[in-house]
Amino acid sequence: YQRRVRGNSFAMEPAQKRDPKPNASTTNSFTLFCSGQIEWCEMMGKDNLYCRYVIIAGRDWECIEGQTEGITQISSKGTGENRNVVWNFPIDVAYSSTNAFGWPQLVLSISYINSSGKDTICGYGRMHLPVSPGRYTKRVHLFAPIASSWIQGLQAWMSGTPPEFVNFKFLADSEGRDAVRVSSEGHVKVQFNIVTRNMAAFGYSDGLGRTCFEEN
Repeated sequence: YQRRVRGNSFAMEPAQKRDPKPNASTTNSFTLFCSGQIEWCEMMGKDNLYCRYVIIAGRDWECIEGQTEGITQISSKGTGENRNVVWNFPIDVAYSSTNAFGWPQLVLSISYINSSGKDTICGYGRMHLPVSPGRYTKRVHLFAPIASSWIQGLQAWMSGTPPEFVNFKFLADSEGRDAVRVSSEGHVKVQFNIVTRNMAAFGYSDGLGRTCFEEN
């Protein structure tokens, strides 16, 4: 009970109950909010680039807001000292889950318009979204598959169609990637703003070094 003053008299009223801290029994899931942008790409010998992206998460993850994939505009290199291809393409997505396994990954596919006007993929990249709240600036290193033989390499060079993956989403899965030969092809700068909610209620770090199993 708590005491309140009414005029010249006192009255005893039941105290309001405070909401308990969230835990696994009072909340159904934790939430990951991610915003940011794909800023620019640096790649030698390539111009008129655009980027396809997809965010891939595990089976226990559900996208509750935003877009999990998109495509940027076609951009050209600048004429000054900065020779990067700038997109500044926004990312905004929110996920809910009860299991950290299958943490969302950002997978990129970079393409350019060649001299004959044909779209040609020239690089791939992937990385996990940051796991702790905050603002991050990351560089995603790009790579491209190499032909399995010199004959296939010669055919690809003559036809102007270098080797590419049938479905680049498989890069988010570890199975089968160890048998792929690749070469380095530059990098992409990505900026993330991460916010999490109810992570500690499920026993995961909330980004402040605490979990629900630790006493305050």
